[in-house]
Amino acid sequence: MYFDNAATTIHKPKAMTDKLVEVISSGNYGNPSRSGHMLSQNSMMAIFDTKKSLARLCHIENPSDILLTANATFALNFAIKSLVNKDDHIITSTTEHNSILRPLYQTGADISFVDFDENYELKYQSLPKLLRKNTKFLVINSASNLLGDVKDLDRVYDFARENELLMIVDCAQSLGLIDIDMGKYENSLFAFTGHKSLYGPSGTGGLIKNGNFLFAQVFAGGSGIDSFRETMPPSFPQIFEAGTANFLGQIALKAGVDFILDEGIDKINKKVRELASRFYRGIEEIPDLKFYSKDPDCLKTGLVSFNIGDISSDEISLILDEDYNIQTRPGSHCAPLIHRHFATEKQGIVRFSFSYFNTNEEVDRAILALRDISQIYK
Repeated sequence: MYFDNAATTIHKPKAMTDKLVEVISSGNYGNPSRSGHMLSQNSMMAIFDTKKSLARLCHIENPSDILLTANATFALNFAIKSLVNKDDHIITSTTEHNSILRPLYQTGADISFVDFDENYELKYQSLPKLLRKNTKFLVINSASNLLGDVKDLDRVYDFARENELLMIVDCAQSLGLIDIDMGKYENSLFAFTGHKSLYGPSGTGGLIKNGNFLFAQVFAGGSGIDSFRETMPPSFPQIFEAGTANFLGQIALKAGVDFILDEGIDKINKKVRELASRFYRGIEEIPDLKFYSKDPDCLKTGLVSFNIGDISSDEISLILDEDYNIQTRPGSHCAPLIHRHFATEKQGIVRFSFSYFNTNEEVDRAILALRDISQIYK
Protein backbone atom coordinates (compact mmCIF):
# COMPACT_ATOMS: atom_id res chain seq x y z
CA MET A 1 0.00 0.00 0.00
CA TYR A 2 1.57 3.20 -1.18
CA PHE A 3 1.30 6.39 0.88
CA ASP A 4 4.28 8.36 -0.43
CA ASN A 5 2.45 10.34 -3.09
CA ALA A 6 4.02 13.65 -2.06
CA ALA A 7 7.31 12.17 -3.30
CA THR A 8 5.82 10.75 -6.49
CA THR A 9 2.56 9.13 -7.52
CA ILE A 10 2.98 5.56 -8.73
CA HIS A 11 -0.66 4.93 -9.64
CA LYS A 12 -1.38 6.84 -12.84
CA PRO A 13 -4.38 7.24 -15.13
CA LYS A 14 -4.41 4.47 -17.74
CA ALA A 15 -4.63 7.08 -20.50
CA MET A 16 -1.27 8.49 -19.41
CA THR A 17 0.55 5.17 -19.30
CA ASP A 18 -1.01 4.16 -22.62
CA LYS A 19 0.14 7.42 -24.19
CA LEU A 20 3.66 7.01 -22.84
CA VAL A 21 3.91 3.53 -24.34
CA GLU A 22 2.48 4.80 -27.62
CA VAL A 23 4.92 7.69 -28.03
CA ILE A 24 7.87 5.45 -27.18
CA SER A 25 6.89 2.52 -29.38
CA SER A 26 5.10 4.09 -32.34
CA GLY A 27 8.11 5.55 -34.10
CA ASN A 28 6.05 8.65 -34.90
CA TYR A 29 7.84 11.20 -32.71
CA GLY A 30 11.23 12.75 -33.50
CA ASN A 31 13.40 15.30 -31.76
CA PRO A 32 11.37 18.54 -31.55
CA SER A 33 12.82 21.86 -32.73
CA ARG A 34 15.74 20.10 -34.40
CA SER A 35 14.43 19.26 -37.86
CA GLY A 36 11.67 20.21 -40.26
CA HIS A 37 10.55 16.67 -41.02
CA MET A 38 7.19 15.23 -40.10
CA LEU A 39 8.32 13.30 -37.01
CA SER A 40 9.91 16.38 -35.48
CA GLN A 41 6.79 18.38 -36.27
CA ASN A 42 4.65 15.68 -34.65
CA SER A 43 6.54 16.13 -31.40
CA MET A 44 6.41 19.91 -31.52
CA MET A 45 2.65 19.91 -32.02
CA ALA A 46 2.09 17.29 -29.32
CA ILE A 47 4.20 19.24 -26.82
CA PHE A 48 2.24 22.39 -27.58
CA ASP A 49 -0.94 20.40 -26.94
CA THR A 50 0.45 19.56 -23.49
CA LYS A 51 1.06 23.25 -22.90
CA LYS A 52 -2.50 24.05 -23.95
CA SER A 53 -3.88 21.61 -21.38
CA LEU A 54 -1.61 23.07 -18.71
CA ALA A 55 -2.75 26.58 -19.66
CA ARG A 56 -6.38 25.51 -19.12
CA LEU A 57 -5.54 24.00 -15.76
CA CYS A 58 -3.61 27.07 -14.60
CA HIS A 59 -5.97 29.69 -16.07
CA ILE A 60 -3.39 31.36 -18.30
CA GLU A 61 -4.10 32.62 -21.80
CA ASN A 62 -0.88 31.90 -23.69
CA PRO A 63 0.54 28.36 -23.73
CA SER A 64 3.83 29.85 -24.94
CA ASP A 65 4.29 31.27 -21.43
CA ILE A 66 5.04 27.72 -20.29
CA LEU A 67 8.54 26.24 -20.20
CA LEU A 68 8.68 22.46 -19.87
CA THR A 69 11.60 21.17 -17.81
CA ALA A 70 12.73 17.97 -16.13
CA ASN A 71 11.04 18.81 -12.81
CA ALA A 72 10.20 21.63 -10.40
CA THR A 73 13.79 21.75 -9.13
CA PHE A 74 15.11 22.65 -12.58
CA ALA A 75 12.36 25.24 -12.96
CA LEU A 76 13.15 26.87 -9.61
CA ASN A 77 16.86 26.91 -10.36
CA PHE A 78 16.20 28.57 -13.71
CA ALA A 79 13.90 31.18 -12.18
CA ILE A 80 16.08 32.03 -9.20
CA LYS A 81 19.51 31.94 -10.78
CA SER A 82 18.48 33.84 -13.90
CA LEU A 83 16.88 36.72 -11.98
CA VAL A 84 18.36 37.07 -8.49
CA ASN A 85 21.56 39.08 -7.99
CA LYS A 86 23.85 38.94 -4.96
CA ASP A 87 22.98 42.55 -4.09
CA ASP A 88 19.26 41.70 -3.85
CA HIS A 89 17.29 40.96 -0.72
CA ILE A 90 14.88 38.02 -0.80
CA ILE A 91 11.94 37.14 1.42
CA THR A 92 11.10 33.46 1.72
CA SER A 93 9.67 31.17 4.41
CA THR A 94 10.87 28.52 6.83
CA THR A 95 8.52 26.03 5.15
CA GLU A 96 10.60 25.81 1.98
CA HIS A 97 12.07 22.76 0.30
CA ASN A 98 15.77 22.65 -0.54
CA SER A 99 14.85 23.16 -4.19
CA ILE A 100 14.23 26.78 -3.16
CA LEU A 101 16.67 27.13 -0.27
CA ARG A 102 19.83 25.87 -1.96
CA PRO A 103 19.47 27.93 -5.16
CA LEU A 104 18.79 31.00 -3.01
CA TYR A 105 21.88 30.35 -0.91
CA GLN A 106 23.94 29.96 -4.08
CA THR A 107 23.00 33.43 -5.31
CA GLY A 108 24.74 35.04 -2.34
CA ALA A 109 21.74 37.34 -1.86
CA ASP A 110 20.54 38.38 1.59
CA ILE A 111 17.60 36.26 2.72
CA SER A 112 14.94 36.88 5.35
CA PHE A 113 12.56 34.16 6.53
CA VAL A 114 8.94 34.40 7.60
CA ASP A 115 8.02 31.64 10.05
CA PHE A 116 4.78 29.72 10.65
CA ASP A 117 2.57 29.67 13.75
CA GLU A 118 1.16 26.93 15.99
CA ASN A 119 -1.61 26.31 13.45
CA TYR A 120 0.97 25.71 10.71
CA GLU A 121 -0.09 28.94 9.03
CA LEU A 122 2.39 31.42 7.62
CA LYS A 123 2.81 34.50 9.80
CA TYR A 124 1.55 36.83 7.08
CA GLN A 125 1.50 39.78 9.47
CA SER A 126 5.30 39.52 9.76
CA LEU A 127 5.96 40.07 6.06
CA PRO A 128 6.07 43.91 6.15
CA LYS A 129 8.67 43.78 8.95
CA LEU A 130 11.06 41.93 6.64
CA LEU A 131 11.06 44.53 3.87
CA ARG A 132 14.25 46.39 2.97
CA LYS A 133 15.07 48.98 0.36
CA ASN A 134 16.68 46.32 -1.84
CA THR A 135 13.98 43.65 -1.43
CA LYS A 136 13.25 42.36 -4.93
CA PHE A 137 11.64 38.93 -4.65
CA LEU A 138 9.17 36.92 -2.62
CA VAL A 139 9.94 33.21 -3.09
CA ILE A 140 7.51 30.78 -1.51
CA ASN A 141 5.77 27.43 -1.89
CA SER A 142 2.03 27.29 -2.39
CA ALA A 143 1.93 24.23 -0.12
CA SER A 144 4.55 22.66 2.12
CA ASN A 145 5.63 19.06 1.51
CA LEU A 146 5.52 18.38 5.26
CA LEU A 147 2.96 20.69 6.90
CA GLY A 148 0.35 20.25 4.19
CA ASP A 149 -0.67 23.86 4.53
CA VAL A 150 -1.97 25.83 1.57
CA LYS A 151 -0.67 29.37 1.39
CA ASP A 152 -3.09 32.25 0.89
CA LEU A 153 -1.63 33.26 -2.47
CA ASP A 154 -4.03 36.18 -2.79
CA ARG A 155 -2.65 37.64 0.42
CA VAL A 156 0.95 36.88 -0.52
CA TYR A 157 0.47 38.39 -3.96
CA ASP A 158 -1.16 41.54 -2.60
CA PHE A 159 1.89 42.07 -0.41
CA ALA A 160 4.25 41.46 -3.33
CA ARG A 161 2.32 43.76 -5.68
CA GLU A 162 2.04 46.59 -3.16
CA ASN A 163 5.80 46.48 -2.62
CA GLU A 164 6.76 45.89 -6.28
CA LEU A 165 8.24 42.46 -5.61
CA LEU A 166 8.47 39.65 -8.13
CA MET A 167 6.83 36.48 -6.85
CA ILE A 168 8.28 33.01 -7.46
CA VAL A 169 5.99 30.18 -6.35
CA ASP A 170 6.81 26.49 -5.90
CA CYS A 171 3.67 24.53 -6.87
CA ALA A 172 5.21 21.06 -6.69
CA GLN A 173 2.86 19.94 -3.90
CA SER A 174 -0.27 21.70 -5.07
CA LEU A 175 -0.78 21.78 -8.83
CA GLY A 176 -3.39 19.16 -9.65
CA LEU A 177 -4.74 19.18 -6.08
CA ILE A 178 -5.48 22.87 -5.57
CA ASP A 179 -7.03 25.20 -8.14
CA ILE A 180 -4.50 28.00 -8.73
CA ASP A 181 -5.51 30.89 -10.97
CA MET A 182 -2.06 31.89 -12.18
CA GLY A 183 -3.57 34.33 -14.65
CA LYS A 184 -4.44 36.83 -11.92
CA TYR A 185 -0.97 36.99 -10.37
CA GLU A 186 1.04 39.42 -12.50
CA ASN A 187 4.84 39.58 -12.39
CA SER A 188 4.96 36.05 -11.03
CA LEU A 189 6.60 32.74 -11.89
CA PHE A 190 5.26 29.30 -11.00
CA ALA A 191 7.31 26.10 -10.87
CA PHE A 192 5.62 22.70 -11.03
CA THR A 193 6.41 19.04 -11.40
CA GLY A 194 4.63 16.48 -13.55
CA HIS A 195 5.20 13.24 -11.65
CA LYS A 196 3.22 14.02 -8.49
CA SER A 197 -0.37 15.27 -8.43
CA LEU A 198 -0.42 15.89 -12.19
CA TYR A 199 -0.12 12.10 -12.58
CA GLY A 200 2.47 12.40 -15.34
CA PRO A 201 5.74 10.54 -15.89
CA SER A 202 8.95 11.32 -14.04
CA GLY A 203 11.32 13.74 -15.71
CA THR A 204 8.59 16.29 -16.41
CA GLY A 205 7.80 19.67 -14.92
CA GLY A 206 7.92 23.29 -15.87
CA LEU A 207 7.96 27.01 -15.24
CA ILE A 208 5.00 29.26 -16.01
CA LYS A 209 5.38 33.01 -16.29
CA ASN A 210 2.85 35.78 -15.96
CA GLY A 211 4.59 38.99 -16.96
CA ASN A 212 7.74 40.13 -18.70
CA PHE A 213 11.09 39.13 -17.23
CA LEU A 214 14.68 39.80 -18.25
CA PHE A 215 16.19 36.36 -17.75
CA ALA A 216 19.94 35.83 -17.65
CA GLN A 217 21.45 32.76 -19.28
CA VAL A 218 22.18 30.08 -16.67
CA PHE A 219 22.32 26.98 -18.86
CA ALA A 220 23.64 26.69 -22.40
CA GLY A 221 23.85 24.26 -25.27
CA GLY A 222 22.17 23.36 -28.51
CA SER A 223 18.81 25.00 -29.01
CA GLY A 224 17.93 24.03 -32.57
CA ILE A 225 17.58 27.71 -33.52
CA ASP A 226 19.98 30.68 -33.73
CA SER A 227 22.91 28.28 -33.90
CA PHE A 228 25.40 31.03 -34.81
CA ARG A 229 24.74 32.94 -31.59
CA GLU A 230 27.36 32.51 -28.89
CA THR A 231 24.64 32.61 -26.25
CA MET A 232 21.22 31.07 -25.89
CA PRO A 233 18.30 32.79 -27.66
CA PRO A 234 17.07 35.47 -25.20
CA SER A 235 13.35 34.78 -25.62
CA PHE A 236 11.28 32.68 -23.22
CA PRO A 237 11.16 29.71 -23.08
CA GLN A 238 14.03 29.21 -25.54
CA ILE A 239 16.64 30.74 -23.21
CA PHE A 240 16.28 27.66 -20.98
CA GLU A 241 15.74 25.00 -23.66
CA ALA A 242 19.29 23.72 -24.16
CA GLY A 243 19.71 20.13 -25.26
CA THR A 244 17.20 17.42 -26.04
CA ALA A 245 14.41 17.38 -23.49
CA ASN A 246 12.32 14.47 -22.26
CA PHE A 247 9.89 15.15 -25.07
CA LEU A 248 8.32 11.70 -24.84
CA GLY A 249 7.40 12.33 -21.21
CA GLN A 250 6.25 15.85 -22.00
CA ILE A 251 3.85 14.52 -24.61
CA ALA A 252 2.46 11.89 -22.21
CA LEU A 253 2.05 14.50 -19.46
CA LYS A 254 -0.95 15.88 -21.35
CA ALA A 255 -2.95 12.76 -20.52
CA GLY A 256 -2.32 13.24 -16.81
CA VAL A 257 -3.38 16.88 -16.98
CA ASP A 258 -6.44 16.01 -19.05
CA PHE A 259 -7.43 13.41 -16.45
CA ILE A 260 -7.51 16.18 -13.82
CA LEU A 261 -9.45 18.51 -16.11
CA ASP A 262 -11.99 15.76 -16.85
CA GLU A 263 -12.39 14.59 -13.24
CA GLY A 264 -12.28 18.09 -11.79
CA ILE A 265 -9.84 19.44 -9.21
CA ASP A 266 -12.59 19.92 -6.62
CA LYS A 267 -13.60 16.27 -6.88
CA ILE A 268 -9.98 15.11 -6.66
CA ASN A 269 -9.21 17.37 -3.70
CA LYS A 270 -12.36 16.29 -1.88
CA LYS A 271 -11.47 12.61 -2.10
CA VAL A 272 -7.83 13.14 -1.12
CA ARG A 273 -8.85 15.25 1.87
CA GLU A 274 -11.45 12.66 2.92
CA LEU A 275 -8.78 9.95 2.86
CA ALA A 276 -6.38 12.11 4.86
CA SER A 277 -9.11 13.00 7.36
CA ARG A 278 -10.11 9.35 7.78
CA PHE A 279 -6.49 8.50 8.51
CA TYR A 280 -6.01 11.48 10.86
CA ARG A 281 -9.11 10.60 12.89
CA GLY A 282 -8.08 6.97 13.01
CA ILE A 283 -4.68 7.59 14.58
CA GLU A 284 -5.22 10.71 16.68
CA GLU A 285 -5.97 8.67 19.83
CA ILE A 286 -2.73 6.70 19.63
CA PRO A 287 -0.79 7.43 22.85
CA ASP A 288 2.15 9.86 22.52
CA LEU A 289 1.29 10.63 18.89
CA LYS A 290 2.10 14.18 17.84
CA PHE A 291 0.95 15.73 14.56
CA TYR A 292 3.07 18.12 12.53
CA SER A 293 0.49 18.89 9.86
CA LYS A 294 -2.82 20.68 9.61
CA ASP A 295 -6.12 19.03 10.37
CA PRO A 296 -7.28 17.62 7.00
CA ASP A 297 -10.71 19.19 7.50
CA CYS A 298 -8.99 22.49 6.66
CA LEU A 299 -8.16 23.30 3.04
CA LYS A 300 -4.90 21.47 2.47
CA THR A 301 -3.10 18.89 0.45
CA GLY A 302 -3.50 15.23 1.26
CA LEU A 303 -0.74 14.56 3.73
CA VAL A 304 -0.48 13.78 7.44
CA SER A 305 2.83 14.13 9.30
CA PHE A 306 3.45 12.79 12.80
CA ASN A 307 5.69 11.03 15.28
CA ILE A 308 4.94 8.51 18.01
CA GLY A 309 6.79 9.36 21.19
CA ASP A 310 10.53 9.43 20.61
CA ILE A 311 10.55 6.52 18.17
CA SER A 312 12.72 7.16 15.13
CA SER A 313 10.69 7.98 12.04
CA ASP A 314 13.00 5.70 10.06
CA GLU A 315 12.16 2.80 12.35
CA ILE A 316 8.41 3.30 12.06
CA SER A 317 8.56 3.51 8.27
CA LEU A 318 10.82 0.45 8.08
CA ILE A 319 8.39 -1.63 10.15
CA LEU A 320 5.47 -0.41 8.06
CA ASP A 321 7.29 -1.42 4.89
CA GLU A 322 8.71 -4.77 5.97
CA ASP A 323 5.86 -6.06 8.15
CA TYR A 324 2.79 -4.44 6.61
CA ASN A 325 3.79 -3.63 3.01
CA ILE A 326 2.99 0.04 3.62
CA GLN A 327 5.26 2.61 1.99
CA THR A 328 5.70 6.01 3.65
CA ARG A 329 8.33 8.74 3.93
CA PRO A 330 10.42 9.24 7.09
CA GLY A 331 13.31 11.60 7.74
CA SER A 332 13.84 15.25 6.91
CA HIS A 333 11.89 15.57 3.63
CA CYS A 334 14.43 18.10 2.25
CA ALA A 335 12.78 20.69 4.54
CA PRO A 336 15.51 21.45 7.10
CA LEU A 337 14.05 24.65 8.52
CA ILE A 338 10.78 22.95 9.46
CA HIS A 339 12.71 20.29 11.37
CA ARG A 340 14.75 22.92 13.18
CA HIS A 341 11.48 24.62 14.13
CA PHE A 342 10.18 21.37 15.66
CA ALA A 343 13.61 20.15 16.90
CA THR A 344 13.12 16.90 14.95
CA GLU A 345 16.48 16.94 13.16
CA LYS A 346 17.49 13.54 14.60
CA GLN A 347 14.11 11.85 14.94
CA GLY A 348 12.72 12.99 11.63
CA ILE A 349 8.99 12.86 10.93
CA VAL A 350 6.75 10.16 9.43
CA ARG A 351 4.72 11.39 6.47
CA PHE A 352 1.68 9.71 4.92
CA SER A 353 0.54 11.34 1.67
CA PHE A 354 -2.57 10.29 -0.19
CA SER A 355 -3.65 10.30 -3.81
CA TYR A 356 -6.89 10.04 -5.74
CA PHE A 357 -6.13 6.36 -6.32
CA ASN A 358 -5.87 5.35 -2.65
CA THR A 359 -8.87 3.67 -1.01
CA ASN A 360 -10.65 3.70 2.35
CA GLU A 361 -9.68 0.05 2.82
CA GLU A 362 -5.99 0.90 2.46
CA VAL A 363 -6.34 3.75 4.93
CA ASP A 364 -8.04 1.49 7.49
CA ARG A 365 -5.27 -1.10 7.20
CA ALA A 366 -2.67 1.62 7.75
CA ILE A 367 -4.51 2.81 10.87
CA LEU A 368 -4.52 -0.71 12.32
CA ALA A 369 -0.83 -1.12 11.50
CA LEU A 370 0.11 2.04 13.39
CA ARG A 371 -2.01 1.01 16.36
CA ASP A 372 -0.15 -2.31 16.40
CA ILE A 373 3.23 -0.60 16.22
CA SER A 374 2.34 1.79 19.03
CA GLN A 375 1.60 -1.22 21.26
CA ILE A 376 5.02 -2.71 20.53
CA TYR A 377 6.71 0.38 21.94
CA LYS A 378 4.25 0.89 24.79
